[in-house]
Amino acid sequence: MDTKLAQKVVDEEIGSDYTIYKVEDSEKYTFAYYKHKYYEDDDERGHLVGVGPVAFNKQTKEYKLLDSGDILCGDYFDFQKNIEQDNQEPEFPDFDEIKKGILRRKYVNSDDIFYLGIHWDKQLNDKSDVHLTFNKEIDFKQFLIANSSNKDFLSFMEEYWKDLNLDSQKKDDNHIILRRIF
Repeated sequence: MDTKLAQKVVDEEIGSDYTIYKVEDSEKYTFAYYKHKYYEDDDERGHLVGVGPVAFNKQTKEYKLLDSGDILCGDYFDFQKNIEQDNQEPEFPDFDEIKKGILRRKYVNSDDIFYLGIHWDKQLNDKSDVHLTFNKEIDFKQFLIANSSNKDFLSFMEEYWKDLNLDSQKKDDNHIILRRIF
């Protein structure tokens, strides 16, 4: 695989804000994975939905940016079937790790809200019942609206946001508007 040609596919199909960072080989294909140039891997602003790596077909010598259909239905990832599947429960970041990630990124991912809810549930044996609500009057790039019937959890969120030095505003009994960008 010529990574310069793979980068050209990325530039043309996705944009020049992404760069090849890893190449993986299989019997039939070579895959070039890309990442955002300015956002770290754990920053959702750099994530793309529905696209996969650039695949180089060793037989036809063609380059193709894979989409979700290729990934689900194609034979591209047969070589990964040999990798043992780990059936362990996923580990989520704790309250401090979530805070460190937010402060490092200077941005709150949507998942951060759910991770806070998961740890609330586990540590306090209390349901956070948190959901995100989107409203066309609110710029979701700047703000999130957390919805919960658990008043204690919403109070916790207000305090957590104060500790982050980010604005929050109670919208009503079940909703809080949270600034997500510093």
